[in-house]
Amino acid sequence: MPPTTGPRPSSIIRSRGLLPRAQGLFMNVTRPQNLPPSLPPEQTAAPQGNAPVQGHLAPEPVLETEQVTGLPQDRFEESPEVAGQWAAQAAGAGQPLGARPMELSQMEPAPSLTGAKGWAQQTPVLRQTDATNCGATAAAMLVRANGGGQGQTDAQLVQSLESRYSDSKGTTPDQMGQMLAGQGFEVTRGASQFDRDALNAALDSGKKAVALVDSNRIQPGASGDTSAGSAHWVEIDGKNAQGQYRINDPASGSSYDVDLQHLTQAMNSGWDSFNGGGMLIVSPQGGDAGALAAANANHSATLGDSSGIGSKNNSFGSRESGS
Repeated sequence: MPPTTGPRPSSIIRSRGLLPRAQGLFMNVTRPQNLPPSLPPEQTAAPQGNAPVQGHLAPEPVLETEQVTGLPQDRFEESPEVAGQWAAQAAGAGQPLGARPMELSQMEPAPSLTGAKGWAQQTPVLRQTDATNCGATAAAMLVRANGGGQGQTDAQLVQSLESRYSDSKGTTPDQMGQMLAGQGFEVTRGASQFDRDALNAALDSGKKAVALVDSNRIQPGASGDTSAGSAHWVEIDGKNAQGQYRINDPASGSSYDVDLQHLTQAMNSGWDSFNGGGMLIVSPQGGDAGALAAANANHSATLGDSSGIGSKNNSFGSRESGS
C-alpha cells in the first residue's frame, strides 16, 4: 500500500493540544509488570485511564507545593467594636470584667487607730499615782510608746518625771513642754482651742498629742455632771475608722473614744472654767533637750498657765486638790 500523504494522527493530536510533547508522561502512567505496588495493601494504582479498579480506592490528587508546605495560620482577631459591646453589657449588668469585687463582709476592717508611725510600740495606758500627776502620767505614756523608761516601773517613771518638772499643784503647759523636751520630744504645734485640721494631720503623719481639758467633760457618761471641772491632762493617741478620737485618760487608767463635738467642748470650755486649755502636738523625732525646751516653750505658752491635775469624776474625787 502506498504511503499516506495526509498528516499523521499524532501530529493532529499534538497540534490540538491533546498530546503532550514530553513522551515521558506515558511512562509515569504505565505501570511495569514487575514493579511492586507502592501504595498500601488496601489500595492499588489505577490502570491506564481514569476508571479505578473495582473494589479499590483511587489515589488522591497531588496538591501543589505551595499548598502542602505552608503551615495553617490562625486568622482570629478580636474586634475592638465587639469587645467594647461586651464590656458595656457587663458593666450594665453590674459585673465588670475581671475578678468579682469582694463583698463588704469579706473586706478587712480599717485600722482602728492612726498615728502609730515613728513610735516604738503601742501606747500603754497608765494610771496616775496621785491626785495631781496626770501631766507626768500622760508624758510617761509617750515615753513608753517611744521605747523609753527602761529599767523603771511605770510608777517609778511617773514619779521621776513629776519630781523633775512639776510640783504638788500639778503640771502647767510650760512644765509639760519642758518635760517633753527632757525626754527628746518636740512640740511641733500648740493650740489654745481645738483645731480639727491640725490634729487630724498630725495623727495621720505619725504624731500624737497631749491636751489640757475640763475633767468633767472629757469622759463620756462619767457622772452627768455639767459643772466646771479641773484642768486635766489626757493623751490623744489616734483616730478610729469612725472618726472618733482615742483618749488615754490617766485619771481612770482607761482608753475611750470621743467624737469631734465632745472633744471640742472638753478642750474649749477650760477657758471659762480655769482660764486655760488646748493641745500640744508631739513628735517622737526630737533632738537636743536644751534646744527643744526653748522651742517647746513657744508652743506651750498658748495653753495658759493653769496646772493640770486629776479628775473629780473618778477615783481621786476625795483627794482632789486645786479644785
